[in-house]
Amino acid sequence: MKLYFVTSSENKIDEVSAYFAGKGDAANARLTFCPVRHDVQEIMHPDLEAVVRYKALEAYKYLRQPCLVEHGGLFFEGLRELPGPLGKIIWNAVGERMCGFLREGDSRQAVARAILGYCDGKQITLYRGETKGAVALTARGDYNRHNWDPIFIPEGSTRTYGEMGSEAKQETSPMLRAWESFLSAEFPAGATATWKRA
Repeated sequence: MKLYFVTSSENKIDEVSAYFAGKGDAANARLTFCPVRHDVQEIMHPDLEAVVRYKALEAYKYLRQPCLVEHGGLFFEGLRELPGPLGKIIWNAVGERMCGFLREGDSRQAVARAILGYCDGKQITLYRGETKGAVALTARGDYNRHNWDPIFIPEGSTRTYGEMGSEAKQETSPMLRAWESFLSAEFPAGATATWKRA
């Protein structure tokens, strides 16, 4: 069975590809995950679920095949859960200055959330992943992966995602937790899977 992951983000493809690298033997795979490079239209909305539902429907309209999309966000406790799903837009506008949105005395606690949306043409099903942590005082690490990686420190670590290698990040990645949720819900017998890089 082929499942298509629709995204324009090479970083997402790389992260999911690394995750699936050890997930099974291609010879007896029941699932083949295929990335489809396409810039899915998004809505600007403070509700992450609404963003993912819209993206999943748009991806299905484009592909006309059962497919998956993902969207994530960083939710600052001290800013009433903003920037949330608008993080990419805000990061592109202000970059590391996002750290300065929190004043002295504000909570620096944050939650990184990701939702994977699966659309089969009849319904959209959502799978969630989240990681608790904190917003760094200043940005640290690689800026070339996911937009807010240099400012998020996952619980139990002193390093931002931007300072971690991909293997270390995999342990707490909210996106990969959403993939785990999808796989365990849709294929509870532990489907053998491969990742086909197109």
